[in-house]
Amino acid sequence: MKIFTACILILLLLGCAKDNPFKADPEVQWEGGNEHPHITLAGTESGGFGNHRFSDLDPETSGIQDAVILGFDKEIDPLTVTAASFEMVETSPGTATVQFENVTYYPEDRTAVLEGNFSNDTAYLLTVKAGTVQDITGNALDPNHNALYDGSPWDDRLLTFFAGNAETQDITPPGITNNFPNVGNVGNLFAQPRVFFSNGPMDVSQLTLSNFTVVRTSDSSSVSLKVLSATPNGLTTEPRDSFSYGTRYTVRLSSQIADSAGNYLDTNGDGYVWPDEPDLVWDFKIVDDSTTHSAPPAVFQATLMPGKTSIHIKFSQSLTGNDVIMDPNTFIAANIQVTDNSGSIPMNFETGADPSTVQCLLQRKAMGTVTLFISCKVADEYGNMLDGNNDGLGGNPAVDDWSGVL
Repeated sequence: MKIFTACILILLLLGCAKDNPFKADPEVQWEGGNEHPHITLAGTESGGFGNHRFSDLDPETSGIQDAVILGFDKEIDPLTVTAASFEMVETSPGTATVQFENVTYYPEDRTAVLEGNFSNDTAYLLTVKAGTVQDITGNALDPNHNALYDGSPWDDRLLTFFAGNAETQDITPPGITNNFPNVGNVGNLFAQPRVFFSNGPMDVSQLTLSNFTVVRTSDSSSVSLKVLSATPNGLTTEPRDSFSYGTRYTVRLSSQIADSAGNYLDTNGDGYVWPDEPDLVWDFKIVDDSTTHSAPPAVFQATLMPGKTSIHIKFSQSLTGNDVIMDPNTFIAANIQVTDNSGSIPMNFETGADPSTVQCLLQRKAMGTVTLFISCKVADEYGNMLDGNNDGLGGNPAVDDWSGVL
């Protein structure tokens, strides 16, 4: 294919030109995995990076003569860029395997060129096989950006191409759109735990009660559910018996489910799927009745008093704003901390007639910006821990620690 050779020679001569279509952007940054190389650019010889439609570059030869071009963010070992590192198959309308006529790596531009003969109105799936292409230090590609080599399929790099009007295969992992209920004031004893998906359609056969569970948070006892609906866009369930007042429940959706194209679920929304992708887990709580006391406290107000030698903190019941009696034993230095421009400020704690408040007596005058931290371990008289994000749940260090600048 003489036209490819001519194009590459021209590109090498213009390697320093600003309009060089193969030049990888050195400023490209990705989340995680900086020790491993990545494919940051992909396209076709005919259309350049970003274009995935094949067009004929040699009308005198039968078929569509074009090439895949791949740009890397690190220097690649040329000996690992061989035909054995790549597999391209037709996904529509046929299933034939493409045999690349030439595979060439250009270290000046950190670019690989895969020349082939393609068919019109045909879609293709290119797999850069896990562990094959490596950088000059021996690190394999890390497509899922977890800074580890996970093997296939996790570190297979998938790319789609097409000619004519063919429709490419779906290679985008599905994600979570919404999940309910997810607050601490659920009033319906037959609330319907449910989850909705994006980038589907989901494989409905996997939306089962073996992959979706609800337990009572306090003792992990199972809640018997029934499926109300399982569709390509979501799953809705309902308890067979009513939930209980003042009780917190934990919902778990397995990450080991896939869409109809076989793409595993991206539960945390980071755009990548890992072998240890976390399950989607969330809590909700049924409101109290006259016999239960599960509503957590929240910070109602925190004030740096005149003179900057004390801080007054008032708590209230989360969501309702009702009065609350705090447990003064949780007012300790590990749970309430103050910093300013000079660092941490030692303090003592004083409670008075109002059981919803605490006075923090600073051991020196605060200077500059004053920041107050209150751990979610601060609790009320019933042991309900702080609800720092005011969702009615509380007690989760990841979200319920409270901080603010006074």
